[in-house]
Amino acid sequence: MFKFISLATLMLLSASSAFAAPARINTLAISRSEAGLTTLGCTRDDLCVEIAPLQASCEGQACTNDVASGTDLNLKLSDGQRDPGQTHYRLADLLSADEDSSFQLWPKLIRFEGGILAGVEAQVRSMYSGGGASSTTLHLIAFLPGQAPFKVLSVPQSASVLIRACFGERDMKQRAGACHDEYSFNASLALTGASAAAMPVLRYRSKATTFPGPVSRSKDSLARRPLRKRDIMTATDPQCSYQRLYRFAPEARAYVASTPPPDCSDYTVP
Repeated sequence: MFKFISLATLMLLSASSAFAAPARINTLAISRSEAGLTTLGCTRDDLCVEIAPLQASCEGQACTNDVASGTDLNLKLSDGQRDPGQTHYRLADLLSADEDSSFQLWPKLIRFEGGILAGVEAQVRSMYSGGGASSTTLHLIAFLPGQAPFKVLSVPQSASVLIRACFGERDMKQRAGACHDEYSFNASLALTGASAAAMPVLRYRSKATTFPGPVSRSKDSLARRPLRKRDIMTATDPQCSYQRLYRFAPEARAYVASTPPPDCSDYTVP
């Protein structure tokens, strides 16, 4: 894999972008194989991306386990005119040590002159006594001419946390029947119409909420004063409801936020 985007490639992309159509986001029509091992997403003009096993003949329970964990999956760009080494990305490269994720195609595709950004959604789940949590991270993979695909961005996309519970009538009264603390996080990516280093500039928006009212995972809700009816509401967290612009930085070989995003691990870490 190349460690840097070549200067020649950047100059070529920059020169062509002046005459190119603006970057655009296409919606993918998603389909899955009967065995559930392969997921295919295609645009209306039949540009397709696919999550598929590394081995085309993958069969059996062992194969299924590898696919479920992401250790035997590729993100592939269906383009017969390219070198196969430039159209495959191993999803195992997205996993941290001891991480157990399930993968889905991001149902969108970002197209710009000379390149494509395809997305993979990695979901992690945890179970708690009386609740549970899940978190989805969006990873964007760049497919550029003459290079092996590489990851350019990882951002929280969605999360849901349900923790704590009532263990008796006293707790029910204390919580006014709203026994669980609920956390919700949702984010979106959009194009800005601008570009940086011949790559589109991305706008990231998030919204985070808690219920009932403003709660915190670091504090015991039962230690607070009893809830009243007016407290039983969904509250927006202003810190984790934010917007950032992401521009591509060639020296980092990745998208970099306009300012560092806040710590929203209460929402995004199961």
